[in-house]
Amino acid sequence: MIPYTYVLFGAIQKTKADYYREHSRGLSFQDAVQMLADKGSCVNGIPEKPDFLSWNLVNYQDLRKLTMQIPIPLAEIQNVRQTVCNDIRKLSVYNQVQISLEACCSDMQLISVDYFSVCYVLEGNCRLRMLSGEREMHAGELCIFPPGIPHALFTMPEDLVVNIVSAKEHFTENFSQLLYQDNIVSAFFRRALFQESRDPVFFTMHASRNIRSLIQHLFAEFLTKDTYSETLFNNYLQIFYANIIRASESPDETAITPNQVISRTRMPAILNYMRQNYHTLTLETLAERFHYDSAYLSKQIKSATGKNYRDIIAELKLDEAKELLAESNLSIEKIAEMVGYGSPDHFGYVFKKETGLSPRQYRKNLQFIYPLH
Repeated sequence: MIPYTYVLFGAIQKTKADYYREHSRGLSFQDAVQMLADKGSCVNGIPEKPDFLSWNLVNYQDLRKLTMQIPIPLAEIQNVRQTVCNDIRKLSVYNQVQISLEACCSDMQLISVDYFSVCYVLEGNCRLRMLSGEREMHAGELCIFPPGIPHALFTMPEDLVVNIVSAKEHFTENFSQLLYQDNIVSAFFRRALFQESRDPVFFTMHASRNIRSLIQHLFAEFLTKDTYSETLFNNYLQIFYANIIRASESPDETAITPNQVISRTRMPAILNYMRQNYHTLTLETLAERFHYDSAYLSKQIKSATGKNYRDIIAELKLDEAKELLAESNLSIEKIAEMVGYGSPDHFGYVFKKETGLSPRQYRKNLQFIYPLH
């Protein structure tokens, strides 16, 4: 093997953590590597790569120690092309596919890569920043970003967050079978590839022994780089995606699925937001507001309420229209506008379809019984 110049991931972590403690602000991965290079802290030679198969799958501290020993080739970092526009750093990734540990104490500048990016919190927490806002992710939470979607992650040294990235071309060549399945993950990848979806998708997936074993083998094969490592890496990654699908559809109540996470923690807030903003709300803007894939959110709303998103919005509009017809002298045209219908004719059609009466007939009947004063 040809010697090369490298720096250990652990040295990068220490540099970033020290900088954060001293300056109370984060440092980018590239800047941390450059600081080490400027100090002459890089090593030239053939590194001894960590043996991830020695991890017993139980102690996360051992996994963290192994990741600290990963050699990062200096040339890979220095050859990364980057441009900055509107405070978004666009990077090229050296490898077509790779797995890494999220480096701690980042500067939180939004980063865009033309890759699918999987972020999985194994232990601890991380802060996720996107154009639409920020949110906390906790142990067991997983997010998949479509290519080109700006985001940034902030972790502390004690957090354990795994990143897996796949170039679009690599994905279509190796995981095309995912595109033709009927599940949330496959629908996400279809939209990202063919409809240029800008919505990430979130899941909760318990870090079972099987999941930890997959992560172990993904790290091992990524570092091996022999004749068979790429094929094995792709096979393990395909199994990892299959486990995400299984987690999203599991009926086992002891496993926290995405459906349970929304229903128990966020669904009341989502429904309340719909009630407050239904005049102009769309499913896409609602999904963006709460950082979910729109198709996934639609499915979970139906699961939690028994009603489709569109039916709920229609009911909210109809209820307000009935109230305005009964308690005001506003014109039919004005009421149609207020409740969010594009035209009085459409409003009248929908109203009669649901009530059996036109808006004028409905008002006339009510005023006959309860005259307005």
